[in-house]
Amino acid sequence: MRDFLGSRKRHWSREKKDKYDRQYPALNKFIQECHKAKKSSHRPKKPEQLGVDPLTGDPKDTQRFVHDVKIKLDYFRDSLVKEIDKVSLAIPLLRDMDKEWYNAIHPHINKDAAKQRAIKFDPKNELRTWEGFRKRLEGCFGNHSDRNRALRE
Repeated sequence: MRDFLGSRKRHWSREKKDKYDRQYPALNKFIQECHKAKKSSHRPKKPEQLGVDPLTGDPKDTQRFVHDVKIKLDYFRDSLVKEIDKVSLAIPLLRDMDKEWYNAIHPHINKDAAKQRAIKFDPKNELRTWEGFRKRLEGCFGNHSDRNRALRE
């Protein structure tokens, strides 16, 4: 920050150096507050929903769903700082058997659910990231044979 405000010069008089030393802290504080305000005010608000059609359960629809969600997440990338925010926006879009599948993995995503089922919670679980969640979703619902296997588990 000192570069922006400049620095004391050797050729300045003692009076000018003292004035600089008195004014520098206030100017520096003002500039840092402006930068903080600029950063915080430019972050877009996190969306409450993605506006994507829910997953119907059809294997072909799984690809459509993942593609649509990825597009929306890319669009909102500046407001979705945490990976779990991305997963949280996709969860309400699951229906029927997909919702049952999610209920089985919910304790691995949510700390309170893990506590209720007496399961050790891992905050770094790959299911708490969009990529990990997407891979598991595609693995379970990408084709009919995988879907039947996922429902048996």
